[in-house]
Formats: sequence, C-alpha cells, structure tokens
Amino acid sequence: MELTEQEANQFNYNYEVAIKKMEGIVILENYRPKKIGFFEKRRAKKSIRHFENALAIFPEHFPSLFFIGKIYQRFGEYEKALLYFEKALEIEKENYNLPQEASLVAMDLNLIDKAIEYSNEALQRSPNNFALMGNHAMNLLIAGEDEIAKEIIEKAVKLEPNDSINKNIQNKINAVISKEIKRPTFKDSI
Repeated sequence: MELTEQEANQFNYNYEVAIKKMEGIVILENYRPKKIGFFEKRRAKKSIRHFENALAIFPEHFPSLFFIGKIYQRFGEYEKALLYFEKALEIEKENYNLPQEASLVAMDLNLIDKAIEYSNEALQRSPNNFALMGNHAMNLLIAGEDEIAKEIIEKAVKLEPNDSINKNIQNKINAVISKEIKRPTFKDSI
C-alpha cells in the first residue's frame, strides 16, 4: 500500500502516540500485572483511539491490531481482544505471538477448541519454542488429550530442562493421567 507523505506522517504520529500511551499498561513479559487503575484505563483508551486512527490510514497494520487486542485483553474484554487478534492473524502469517495470545484469550472465553487451534498454530510458527509447547500441552490437557499433551511437554522439558513452568505442567499432566488429581480447568491453570 502506497501512502502519501502526509498519510505516512499521520500514521507514524498516531502509532507512536499509541505506543507511548500504552507503556506500562500492556504486559508483554512473563509477570502478572497489578489491577489497572482509572488513569491507566483512560490512557489505554486514548491509545486505542490512536491505534484506530493509524488503522484508518493503513488497515493491514497487524501490530496496531495486535496491541488493541492486548489492551482489551488487559481490560478483561476478551471477546473484543479475540476479534482484534483474529484480524491480525488474517494479515500476519509468521509471528507466533499472535496465535499464542489468541489462544490465551480463547481459553479465557472457554473456547477450548479454538484455543487448541491457536496454540497449535503458534507452535507451527515456532516449532522449537519450549514455552509455546507448554502452553499447547496445557490446552490439550484441559481438553482431555492427555497422551498428546504428555508427548509435547516431554519434548519441551527435553529442550529446556530448567524451565520450572514446563516442569509444573509435566507434573500436572502426569498427575491427571495417574488420576492423582482431577483435570484442571483454564482458571486452575493460571
């Protein structure tokens, strides 16, 4: 898509402002966020407006779609988050974060089949990613696909033996298979 200089400048302005406004609100690393406050929520809503302005200029900009999805995910508005992640997935076919996040949101919505589809897609995009393997194995365990889950988590632990999260998942899978514990739900797994 060819943008005029003015369109490119408007796009860049809106995208940069949106990114700046969402700093510290959208969590992209492996830690649990604290509750979002009133002022952070206002700032995040302004970020969404700027991303939407950027998308009005360049509708196929998957990072803008992804970040709007992340903001809605942070708000707990999972239907809206999934909608934006799915739009981004239609455009971008290589980034594994998109289907990974779609999988997490689908689990929040109790759409287990969709969650498995997306966690599998994330794994197809990054086949040796031990974290994605753990996520997919957990989804499979929740869905009752114990043997496949066990096979995948064993590969993940072999790839990264010191990862405590995957070790925990492996222990859960083995405990469910041996009937020591009942099958976890998604809420149990977070």
